[in-house]
Amino acid sequence: MSFLIVVLSILLLVVLISYFKVNAFLSFLIVSILCGLFLGIDPADIESTIHKGMGDMLGSLVIVILAGSMLGKLVAETGAAQKIATSLMSVFGQSYLQLALMITGFVIGIPLFYNVGFVLVFPLIASVVYRYKLPVLYIGMPIIAALSVTHGFLPPHPSPSALVAQLNASMSVTLLYGIMIAIPTVLIAGLLFSQTLKKSRPPYLKHFKRRKPRRSTTRTL
Repeated sequence: MSFLIVVLSILLLVVLISYFKVNAFLSFLIVSILCGLFLGIDPADIESTIHKGMGDMLGSLVIVILAGSMLGKLVAETGAAQKIATSLMSVFGQSYLQLALMITGFVIGIPLFYNVGFVLVFPLIASVVYRYKLPVLYIGMPIIAALSVTHGFLPPHPSPSALVAQLNASMSVTLLYGIMIAIPTVLIAGLLFSQTLKKSRPPYLKHFKRRKPRRSTTRTL
């Protein structure tokens, strides 16, 4: 019964965040309180239980997350992501643009959080699409898949690091196994899946459409 309650709590968390767009921290807090009540925890003890759980988890993650954030800041501020991408594209050439972008996403996805990495690579994807006249989904899927996989599988990202702390596992061994799983995953979700999107031509959002210059209304005398 306890396992079923935990599974339903996780499903509720996903629904709150993805469907109802509730703030992630607030969703975690709501689900934690409801889960505690259904598990039979005394309502007076739920607050202290949440405090202890959050404190124990964050205490073991602060150094890892902060160090990863500092490294990610260096990558973002120094332009290392763009340098890695342009170097790989020059090495692999036009025929293997997807592979070059996928490797770029994998390398910068380890130190960078997903949202930061996405902001950095989006202009790169747009420039490649504009230069080579290729579908945006076909070009963008490998690098986005790489960012997603590294964020979900590899330390120092919060979720893998939290699991390491909870299970008393080795951070280095987790990183090694994570890379072993991440490589085939990104090959399937990135390179192979993008082949089905080669003929996809989604309409551009109006914000990205080039505006026509306004005609001058000034009369010449």
